[in-house]
Amino acid sequence: MLLVTAALLLHNNMVLLTKRRDDAPYPGYWEFPGGKVEADEDPMRCVERELMEELGITVRADGIYDVLFHRYPERTVLVLVYRCAWLDGDIQDLQVAAHRWVEPSALATYRLLPADVPLVQRLAREFDDADTAGL
Repeated sequence: MLLVTAALLLHNNMVLLTKRRDDAPYPGYWEFPGGKVEADEDPMRCVERELMEELGITVRADGIYDVLFHRYPERTVLVLVYRCAWLDGDIQDLQVAAHRWVEPSALATYRLLPADVPLVQRLAREFDDADTAGL
């Protein structure tokens, strides 16, 4: 099983998504930014490192928002989704094809990695039910 992290980064009631590059598995799919936890790496530091490497921004992981489990044909992943605070930097597409700020109600219209679909469903419910109060 592969342990990966993902960032739930909110700004002006919008959620950050990134698009996978053409040379990555599942090219062109959208996902929450993050990546693989390296050997002996703290997952919270992983998500912070990945956003610096992929987007050039400094974030602080504030805690786990959700845990997702998904079986792809080639591997099984356990995704730790962290609520993150954007501390510094301007977003650059360093290791991603593109990025986009998306309203939670529109997330499901994107071609998302299958592992991220339950998170999108949860966000849509919470934004509908609480008008962002639960986030």
